[in-house]
Amino acid sequence: MPQVKQGSTVRVHYNVMLKSGKMVESTAGAEPLRLTVGAGKARRAFEDALVGMGPGESKRVTIPPEKAFGVRKPEASSHHSHHDTMAPIGKDAAVLQQQVVNEGTSEEFSIIVTDKTVQLDENPRLAGEELVVDIDLVEIET
Repeated sequence: MPQVKQGSTVRVHYNVMLKSGKMVESTAGAEPLRLTVGAGKARRAFEDALVGMGPGESKRVTIPPEKAFGVRKPEASSHHSHHDTMAPIGKDAAVLQQQVVNEGTSEEFSIIVTDKTVQLDENPRLAGEELVVDIDLVEIET
């Protein structure tokens, strides 16, 4: 049976969850992800987990923060005071606005506006999180 190796083009279904079980991303109900292992289009730990798998095989891997989106860096977050008359959003009465910019890219950062401050956080949204990934290898194309 063929196995995935560096340079293989594969189609996979996956679920990415936080250690708590909260779903982060999934291909469930969609087309499988098509990628070439080693091309750098996915996190290296995810690509490495594919190596050696055969079509129809499933596996669960745990990816530590340093191999996923990195550890949180306190110096990458800054708070600035402000005065605003915006209304709160969501369940937290203090949060007026929250936005992730360039999500999923190396330039990802978030802006959180509260009733008293603006926080700029250059840490990726999932920095510091241990990820649990379920992988189902659908096909090896090459």
